Amino acid sequence: MINILVVDDEKVVRDLLSRLFVRDSVNILLAENGLQALEIAKTNEIDLAIMDIRMPGIDGLRTYQELRSIKPNLPCIFMTGYAVEEALLLKTRKPDTVCLKKPFDDIQEIKDLVQETLEKKKLDEEKAMRDRRTYVRLSVTLDVSYRRVGDKGNFTPCLSRDIAPGGISLIVQENISMGEVLDLVIKATTSSEVCEATGEVVWVKKYEDRSSGSAIGVKFSNVDMSKLAKIVISST
Repeated sequence: MINILVVDDEKVVRDLLSRLFVRDSVNILLAENGLQALEIAKTNEIDLAIMDIRMPGIDGLRTYQELRSIKPNLPCIFMTGYAVEEALLLKTRKPDTVCLKKPFDDIQEIKDLVQETLEKKKLDEEKAMRDRRTYVRLSVTLDVSYRRVGDKGNFTPCLSRDIAPGGISLIVQENISMGEVLDLVIKATTSSEVCEATGEVVWVKKYEDRSSGSAIGVKFSNVDMSKLAKIVISST
């Protein structure tokens, strides 16, 4: 059963989307504001969110940011009746961000977008599982600092959980999403060896037994294997 969370302060929109999927073996969870959406996400599995941008209280973008801290890989289709919000969203978010215009001109378009988004999510999850299976992991704790590629700010320190020739898994405190590309500085805990690397986040696992923190898997796209090997050897 597919679970879709619909968040909109307009009852007519919530009712319309509920009726739209009633015959498609889809379970619709309804929230009229961001706070309700967050409460629902804490106790329900959610495959997709359909979210209005402009709502009283917490707006849609902030709500989605908070939802991602609970469901790190949750995809979202945004809705707005304001052209300026649609333009800003498409300019500042990822290229594959979807934004529906309200009022809706084509109901079938909504169903098609939902199907495409769910299929992409499934493919991303299958890719992440394949990437995880390719790692022959060695449990080792390393001092690692990271920042998003293109970010000119400071590196954020974290620790590794395990490592392999193809990638490294890290324990991080902030919300990082699949597909993000990180610059890494990997250091040995017992020597001065340092290795710089770049890699893509290919899986994210939220810790259920902690108030914050996630494990992420980073697949190397650029790394000096000789330096990396020295660091791993000196730390085991």
